[in-house]
Amino acid sequence: MANTLELLLRLAKIREDQAMARAKRVTGQMNQSKSFKNQVLSYAKEYEEQMLEGGQKGASVAFLQDANAFREKLISSSLEMDAQINALISSSEETLRAATQVRMRTLGLTKLVEKKHREERAKRVKVELNQFEDNYAARLNLKTGMKDA
Repeated sequence: MANTLELLLRLAKIREDQAMARAKRVTGQMNQSKSFKNQVLSYAKEYEEQMLEGGQKGASVAFLQDANAFREKLISSSLEMDAQINALISSSEETLRAATQVRMRTLGLTKLVEKKHREERAKRVKVELNQFEDNYAARLNLKTGMKDA
């Protein structure tokens, strides 16, 4: 029984490692997408600053229109990323929840295996103690037995 439980425990640990790796990967993708969105918004802010600066210095209307069009495309792209980021957040939460459940199962199996090991040790100790007591009793009562029968 202990070998079966140990095999189940090893499988549970493998599943736990896989679930944790999956959660880490999804969280990394989410963080990467958030970072990229922030970078896009930063570029949009830079174009806005260039437009304001160009307007004050007398830049051509064509330049201002091009810069504004590009800035708006950047902002639009960042808004489109929101859906992807929200999906990644949801996925990240779900994979983390699943990894936590797998971890709890692994902990339960670990405790069960440890309990079985303790029980087996206690049985061995009891057998050894009984054997020791039987040997001691046999030596103590050397002169008893069936020799007179």
